[in-house]
Amino acid sequence: MCKPEEDTKKVVIVGAGPAGLLASILFLRRNERASQQKYQVTIVDPGVNYGKLDANGLQRKRSWMIGLSAHGLGAIRSVDGLYENHVRGLGIDIEHAIIGLSPSIKIHREASEIIDKDSAFTVDRNFICAALAKYLTEKYESEGITKRMVNVTSSDGDKVEMPEFRSYYDTRALFVDYDKKRVLVREETSDEDMFLDYDLIIGCDGIRSVVRNAIASTNRDFEFSIRGTFGKGKAVHVDCPPEVKDGTFFFLRNAVPNMDSFTLPETGRKLNVNLGYAMNTEDKIDPVLKSDDVDAISAYFKKHFHAFEMDCDDAAKQWVSQSWNTISQVHCNIYHDSKRMILLMGDAAHATSPQIGQGMNTALADAAAFDRMLDTHKDNLSAALETFSEERVKEGNALTDLSFYTFSLSSSQQLKVMIGSMIR
Repeated sequence: MCKPEEDTKKVVIVGAGPAGLLASILFLRRNERASQQKYQVTIVDPGVNYGKLDANGLQRKRSWMIGLSAHGLGAIRSVDGLYENHVRGLGIDIEHAIIGLSPSIKIHREASEIIDKDSAFTVDRNFICAALAKYLTEKYESEGITKRMVNVTSSDGDKVEMPEFRSYYDTRALFVDYDKKRVLVREETSDEDMFLDYDLIIGCDGIRSVVRNAIASTNRDFEFSIRGTFGKGKAVHVDCPPEVKDGTFFFLRNAVPNMDSFTLPETGRKLNVNLGYAMNTEDKIDPVLKSDDVDAISAYFKKHFHAFEMDCDDAAKQWVSQSWNTISQVHCNIYHDSKRMILLMGDAAHATSPQIGQGMNTALADAAAFDRMLDTHKDNLSAALETFSEERVKEGNALTDLSFYTFSLSSSQQLKVMIGSMIR
């Protein structure tokens, strides 16, 4: 007697960040390895498809540099050719470190002395999204390729044929109807609403997650919190001065009065200068930095920023073009709801301060971990959801605690800790 074919499962992924994009790739890879296609994958995101931007368009979407460490790199490398062909050329290895204690006192170190080898690769967060989105677009949506079709069961019980992979960019998730297992989304250019059916919905939609709200509104066992990290900041992209070596990282105490800076190298001989302060020092920040006066801010940078030469006029224009960034952290006691077939990954589950550079890495690791759990449970989604929470909640909450308590609100105390660590 022949075993009946199992229905293809509809997976809707909300959020085309690192976790959502890599999860899409890994679900589709499962289809390639199976005798029959197990999953139909739909990804929804309110932003643009970074994978379709040309080089100039992507440069205009620069965000902030993030160090890819072992577990993030390992997740990307689990897909053949993804790192080598799509990611490697987008970032730069940190080779040198400069710790600026004052405008005249700087400590120079080789990065290998203070950073693990597998944690020295830095890349713009949006460039990672572009690489993963481009991989998906080229492999599953490009013109000229034969798109594989799958048969799925609609919420009405009808058999429907649809592409194995669909992407809805410029489309915002509004509400998860968990009773009928569908999500309401709105296409922002046309302002049209539609429902997408799912057998599993994965929330990779950030700190203010719509998908997480669906668990919070109905699951009495679910608890979560969102709290700030008491910091504010802005970031600008500047040309790297000739005297600064490629791959140089800076930590600058009082880069401008009462503001510290993490400055990371970028491709194209650029530096990503992040300036921030603890909110308990709000009254010490010069009011000019909170204004929209480009000329005044440029003059302020020229007077006070001494770490290296930079185009202060351009930096000031970038400064006023953005709002102040505040950092929030998310703690959840579980990352899933088996009854309603909901899963959380990335910032929706465990948003963390960027101070230890592990948010994107852990998001990528989430996607790889769930793929591994589907292997373990032979694609039993409910069992994999349970195991995901058992494993990942401990790591996610430890990560957010670590990032919160690693840095002191006292800059002098923090400096002592950093120097002590370097000496050890």
